[in-house]
Parts: sequence; structure tokens; C-alpha cells
Amino acid sequence: MLKNLRLIRLGLGHRPALAGILALTATSAALAALQPWPLKILVDYGLGDEPVPAAIVALLHPFGADATPAALVVTAAALAIVLFVSSSAVEVALSWVVGATSQGMTYELAARLLRKLEGLSLGFHRRTPVGESLSRLTGDTWSAYTMTDGVLLGPWQHGFLLLAVGVSAWRLDPQLTLLSLSVAPFLGAVALFMGPRLQRRARLGREAQSRLIRFAHQTLGAIPLVQTFGREDRNLQQFEVLAAQAVSVSQRDAFVRSAFGVVVGLSATVGTAILLYLGGLRVLSGAISIGSLLVLLAYLRSMLKAWEGLLGIYGRLQSAAASAQRVLEVLDEEPEVRDAPGARPLAVGGEGQRGHVRLEGVEFGYEPGRA
Repeated sequence: MLKNLRLIRLGLGHRPALAGILALTATSAALAALQPWPLKILVDYGLGDEPVPAAIVALLHPFGADATPAALVVTAAALAIVLFVSSSAVEVALSWVVGATSQGMTYELAARLLRKLEGLSLGFHRRTPVGESLSRLTGDTWSAYTMTDGVLLGPWQHGFLLLAVGVSAWRLDPQLTLLSLSVAPFLGAVALFMGPRLQRRARLGREAQSRLIRFAHQTLGAIPLVQTFGREDRNLQQFEVLAAQAVSVSQRDAFVRSAFGVVVGLSATVGTAILLYLGGLRVLSGAISIGSLLVLLAYLRSMLKAWEGLLGIYGRLQSAAASAQRVLEVLDEEPEVRDAPGARPLAVGGEGQRGHVRLEGVEFGYEPGRA
């Protein structure tokens, strides 16, 4: 795994974009912490009889409105709209920056891989079909951004959300907040158990897809021979066999991922049920209001989403590790033919360079009685 982290060096060349992603992520986390509060304003202050906080009174003062139930209902609706528009704008900007950055890293790694392939000997290319090289060049190079996101961006992104939501939830009810966080160790244990299996399935899937691409490239590159010798049906049968193998690997991978998702979803459901029970008891005892319980439930969903995001990063890193290994196998390939020490490059266009080619021991023609 540490060897695969070499690809993160590509990400460090995009520091401004990475800083922008982190800034937008922090803004998105802050807005997520505010999302449930219009519901609390509506339930506790607009429709209920809870005392109106001074902050809400101060918010209404510039508009010349008093903290009446009707004004509080309008305030809750207006805040919901403002928060939605703000969150949507941040998400659009974040998607744009992430898309541009991921494409840049992918094509930069693809360019390095192509340059390496161009410099390797003909012996390597005889051993490695063109379809295999194309598969690594067009499919596995995405691992550059996936590794960068999983190590440099993802943990911070979900960490910002956990921090913003966790602090807000703690101020409402520390006990229920600790209950919401208690599911994390179990989810971590599940991730550690499933991680190696996800990586193995990902590598098998990439290898199966690579075999399909390699066979298709060989077939299309030899179309004249295929048509001359009538090999269409045989090639189709071979393609169907390779496709069936790829489908089988994909099905097993989908099963492993689905099992992982079911375990995570079950944990989230059990945590929500426990919070509903204990939170309901605290509402009945007067410890918290109904609006606060609704906010805590929303925060629990946000925290579970963040935990699932962190586990998803772990799973993607395992999948990306398989692709990263395939890329690094080529980048680390030792050239079989090396330039002599002190060799000078040819001048542009070959000007000023002279040489000759001599053939020895070559015979042309045919002599009877000679093999």
C-alpha cells in the first residue's frame, strides 16, 4: 500500500485546486450543520411554546418583525430556502473543481505512462499485448486521483462534517451525541474485515476487463486474416467466454459490496432506532424539546453519512490499489536496452548525423539441396 502512495505526488502538483476543494468542503459542512435548524424553529418556537432565543429575536429585528408564531413560521421557511440555495451553490462549485482536478491528474499520469511505454524495449511489447497496455493507460490511470482523494481530501472532507455536526449536537444533548458516535468502532471493524476482499475483487475485475480489451484489440487488428480464414464464429465464441468470466467476477464483486452496504445500513438503522427510543424518553421527561430531538436525528443521519463516506474511502482505496499496482508495474519496469554512458541525442531532423548499416551472414535466394 505504501508503494501505491507514490501516485499522490501527482496530487501535490495541484495544491491550489486541493486547497479550494478543502475550503468548499468546510463551507459545505458548516451549512450542513445549519440545515435542521429551520425545522427546530418551526416546531419549538413557531408551533410550540418554547422560549424564543435572543439570537432569533435579533435576526427578526432588522426586518421590523416581532417574534410572533406567524413570523417564526415565515422565518423557518425563508431560512430553509436560503440554506438550500447556498448549499446547492457550494456543491456545484465543488463538483466543478473536483471534476477539473481529477481529469488533470488522470491525464498527467496517463502521459507519464505513455512516455514510459514508448521507452520500453520491443521485448516488453512482445510480452505485453497492446490491449493490456491500453487497459492500463485508459482505465487504471484514474487511480491517481482516487489515491489523492482517499488520503489527502476525503478524510478532511468527512472530518469537517463530523466536527461541525458533532459540536452542534453536543450543545443540544451530550449523552445522545455520544450514543450517535458509538457506532463508529463497529463500522471501522467491518471496514478492516472487508477491505482486503474488496481489493482482491477489484484487481480480478480489472484483469478480466483487460483480457476482453486485449482480445478485442487483437481481433480488430487482424481483421484481414480473420475474414480470410473465416474465424469470425470462433472469435465470437472466445469473446463470449471472456465476457462470461468478466460477468462472473463482476457479480462476485457486487455481492461483496452489497454485503458491505447491508452491514453498514443495518448499523445505521439500529443506531437510529436506539436514538429514537432514548431520545423519546428524554422528550417525555422534559430534558429536551421535540425540535431538538428532530435536529439530533438529522445530525445522526449526517454523522452516519460521514462515517459511511470514510468507509467508502477505505473501500475505494482498496479498489484503487489494484489499479495503482498495474500502473506502477509499468512505471517500475527496468528497460532491457540502455543508452551507453555519455551517449549524445541525435540532432533534430538528423542533421549532422552520419552512419551506415552492415548486414553480415545474410543470404538471399534458394539453392537446391540446402535446408
